[in-house]
Formats: sequence, C-alpha cells, structure tokens
Amino acid sequence: MKTSTIKKVASLFAATAIILSSVYAQSLSGYDVMKKSDQVPSPKTSSYKATMTLTNKKGKTRVREVTMKTKDYGDVEKNLIVFTTPKDVAGVSYLTFDYDAAGKESDSWLYMPAMKKVRRISGTSKGDDFMGTDFTYDDVGSDRDLDDYTYKLLGEENAEGFACYKVECRAKDKTVKNPRYIVWIRKDNFIMTKADFYDKQDMLQRQLVCSGIEKIEGFWTTKKMNMTNVQTGHSTLLEMTNIVFGLDLSDNLFTQGALERN
Repeated sequence: MKTSTIKKVASLFAATAIILSSVYAQSLSGYDVMKKSDQVPSPKTSSYKATMTLTNKKGKTRVREVTMKTKDYGDVEKNLIVFTTPKDVAGVSYLTFDYDAAGKESDSWLYMPAMKKVRRISGTSKGDDFMGTDFTYDDVGSDRDLDDYTYKLLGEENAEGFACYKVECRAKDKTVKNPRYIVWIRKDNFIMTKADFYDKQDMLQRQLVCSGIEKIEGFWTTKKMNMTNVQTGHSTLLEMTNIVFGLDLSDNLFTQGALERN
C-alpha cells in the first residue's frame, strides 16, 4: 500500500473515531451521566484521616481533625466519622447506613459526649449543617439516591482544568435544603469536580470544588473538597490523608453502641 494511501486510511479512521466519540457524547442523557458517576468502582472498605478547616467571612479559621471509615456490605454501606481534635468536639461520632435499595432512606445517628446519648438524625434534619461546617449531614454521610432527582444535560464545559459534562439535578421533594443543584462530571473518569447548590428561592447558596483527584490502589479518590457558602462567606476545606483501602474493618465499629466508645 502506498504511503499516501496509508495516510488517507489513517485520516479516515481518525475522523471516524472523532465522529463516533461525538455521537456517543451526544447520546448520553443527564441521567446516564449521573448513573455512570454513581457506578464508578469504590473499595469494599476505606479508612482515612481528614482535616476540616472552617473559615468565616473575616478570614478567621478553626481546625478540626476526624477519622473516617467505610464498609460496603453490598445492600448497605456503613460510614463512621469520629472527631479527634480539638477537645470541644473530641469524641463526637456520626454513623450512617446508606441502603442500596431504591427509595429506602438512609439511617443516621449522632453521639455527643457532653450529652452522653446517641441521637437519631431524622429526615428533616439531614439538610442541616454538619457540626458547624458548610457540609450537610447528607453531604458527609450518604450518597444521594438517583431516583430522588430528575436530570438534564446542560452541555459540556471545562471545570477545574478538565472537560466535563454539566448536569442539572432537580429534587422531586421540593422541601429539601437544595431543591436544585448543578454538577460538573469529568468526561474521562465520571468523577465530580464541581457543584453549585441552590436554595428554595433558587438562589445560589453553596459551591463545592473538588481537587487532588487521583487513583489510589486502583480507585479514583478525591483528596480535597472545598465547600463555600456564598451567602454567608463561610467555607469548609476537607483534606483527606492516610488513605487506606481494603482493611479488615470489624463489623462492631459500625454500631450505635460503638459510637459511645470511640
């Protein structure tokens, strides 16, 4: 085959690949993008430490340290967060059971050492700020159920230096804290890199930026999440360290009784 013919064939293949890629991208709906994001593989168990830096509108900061552990049982994922420092929050523990069954609401419990009592977090309280941060109880404890929202693909747009799908998500339950939010999902790995949350008056309330996204032990992992409340000027930076997957975590860690022993 002549060199010119080879070049023509190569150009044809390249053009076909571009066209097929474009057709594939256009065929994805907002729901498709969010489902692919939800299906990104995750480890059966995970353990890590995290630093929470809370900054008010005047620039004053408070730093808290926590440990986080997760175990996936197939039909339910259990998450445990324990505050270790400073002293005023040390021992505070938060446990959630996030069920795989569609429509089944997650269960959540909070233990406050000062009260010496485990308190169940009801559905109406899950949209409240978590321990004075800009994340809600729902944000830190469980995944949002795909079936609780409707989705619209708004297009494709770069965010934080990556090509992304831009998807609008609207809650079927209009009483939730953020009935509408927009997410930017990376096209290369379907990991969220940015999100804008709107309040019940449809005003922008919070902005989330994810960074430090890398593969650790074969799993895509987000190491930094910065949530800013644009209405109050307050922000919370969550930075994960000491990340370990595949540990043999005892089932006894993920019980209400264990919250008081952490």
